[in-house]
Amino acid sequence: MRSNEPLEQSELWELSRQLVSFNTVSALSNEQATAYLANYLEDLGFVVRLVHEVIDGVKKATVLAWIGPEVPGGLIISGHTDIVPFEGQPGWTVDPLRLSHDEQRVYGRGVSDMKVFIAQALLAAKATSLCSLKRPLVFIFTCDEELAGQGSERLVKLLPELLPDYPLPDVALIGEPTNFAIWPAHKGYASFDILVHGKGGHSSAPHKGLNAIEKMAEVIREISSFNSELLAQATIENKTLFPDYPSSVFNFGMIQGGLAPNMIAEASRLTVSIRISPGDSMETLLTTLRKRIETVILPGMQAVFPEANVVVGQAIMVPPLLSPTDSVFCQLLCQIMDQKAEIGAPYATDGGQFQLAGIRSYICGPGLLEEAHQPNESIPLPNFWGGQEKIEQLIQRWCF
Repeated sequence: MRSNEPLEQSELWELSRQLVSFNTVSALSNEQATAYLANYLEDLGFVVRLVHEVIDGVKKATVLAWIGPEVPGGLIISGHTDIVPFEGQPGWTVDPLRLSHDEQRVYGRGVSDMKVFIAQALLAAKATSLCSLKRPLVFIFTCDEELAGQGSERLVKLLPELLPDYPLPDVALIGEPTNFAIWPAHKGYASFDILVHGKGGHSSAPHKGLNAIEKMAEVIREISSFNSELLAQATIENKTLFPDYPSSVFNFGMIQGGLAPNMIAEASRLTVSIRISPGDSMETLLTTLRKRIETVILPGMQAVFPEANVVVGQAIMVPPLLSPTDSVFCQLLCQIMDQKAEIGAPYATDGGQFQLAGIRSYICGPGLLEEAHQPNESIPLPNFWGGQEKIEQLIQRWCF
């Protein structure tokens, strides 16, 4: 497969077409897609394990496949099979589930994030003399990555029993859309709710109630102050990795409260997200936030109404990632991609969960970040054609 080959007659086109045709929106089952991938990998000689799950009544699966000798030092190549929703998203002029192209780009949901990368990785393995591997090659294709990495969070807990005797490689290439840039780090991500309980009443007598919306405003001011302190404490390393915003930061995503304009709001709910810089702990950040609320806001509320409360809910989290840039693997990846590994990714990936299993991940793929999750999602033809050869080089130079 090379760029002088007719596009729609190439195996890369056919494999990408098949993967895009599976509607693997995170809320739906991905089992058709994972069965297709499992069959393809088995035909190449991989040992394949489909990790089946039922999540909120929906059947899902993660693909775990390996080949090569049972020795340390191999390579994981990883991607996620789920995609973000497209139904009702304005701006689509092509069929999201039908691969199409013009003279410059290939279109379809997931072509940048990240089904074309998966197709390139499979074909790179096919083009390699797998029977001569000197180090193992492992593929991991997860589900629910778009849901705060919950698929990989569940997977890493199972890896010891899924591979009890096979040495899991400690380096991974994760093909998220980077335009072939190399990102050795990313911030973590978490979301949680804050619920303020006040005392309702008639708006003509505000002194007889405790307005939850007003108190939520105090919570917001306290978090904003916390954000400023975190920014002032940003480390030099994080200033280099994340020059746009180096510190952990809370974001106010959604807010609800009250029943009518002439009533004192009895309850208010705020959904907050947080981007967690490497070196920071989500648990520490939330503990600090709870203590600040309990110290600064809650006493005044309970002095007016003893039953008043502020509840900071449990968080769903993807941990941050920080992989060494002076490792032999990272230096090899930089040579192949002709890039430097200096900047962190502006989004979270499965690499944060993998790090909990001792895997050092590097984010690098053919897609474009600005195309991910967008209507008419696309990938430039040079990126469509170019990724397979780069992955082949990586496998050849690391696993042989």
